[in-house]
Amino acid sequence: MKKALINEKEVNASQSETNGLVGWSTRYEDPEIIAAAKEKYKSGISYLWALVVIFPFGFLLAGLFFETMLLAAGLIIGAVLGLLMVGLNWFYIKNKRKQIWEGVITEKYQQEKPDDDSDQDDMDYVLVVEKTNGKKHHMIYHNRREMYDYFQIGDRLRYHVGLSTYEKYDKSKDHIIYCNVCSTENPISNDRCDHCNNLLFK
Repeated sequence: MKKALINEKEVNASQSETNGLVGWSTRYEDPEIIAAAKEKYKSGISYLWALVVIFPFGFLLAGLFFETMLLAAGLIIGAVLGLLMVGLNWFYIKNKRKQIWEGVITEKYQQEKPDDDSDQDDMDYVLVVEKTNGKKHHMIYHNRREMYDYFQIGDRLRYHVGLSTYEKYDKSKDHIIYCNVCSTENPISNDRCDHCNNLLFK
């Protein structure tokens, strides 16, 4: 009995040392987070459906009122872009069913992209994730390296569809944490996001 009590104390001490920063958060099940994810999903769908209408109508007007755009060309371009938006809507809705997936970062690299119109070069910061189903997923951040620096090779992560960022499994050595709803960087000591006030995944 004494040995069992000692082991229980050791486990509790270990959890106390990491402040609960090791493991997946259960806050994605919180009603606040569910509501925020639904709101982001609705906004994304509304934006894409708006583009379905705007592209054909806009290019139709361009064909009617601008000499540089032939009417037939405007109709074709508008129709093609409208169909593309329909396809993106279908893809977005289909992937909404895949609520969560997990993986491990296996590779990191930077990819320079020369810009002919600027003296500065563009940079893609790429993280390669091997998902638990064996498929690879590329996280690409254009001219933004904050997530590239936040995650390291070997880190386990979880993606929640409908939210903005990836959750790290082990946050015990971090000084910052990113809000999964709005992507804002917060001190690891925060319980809620400084920007949107949603719960942080801890």
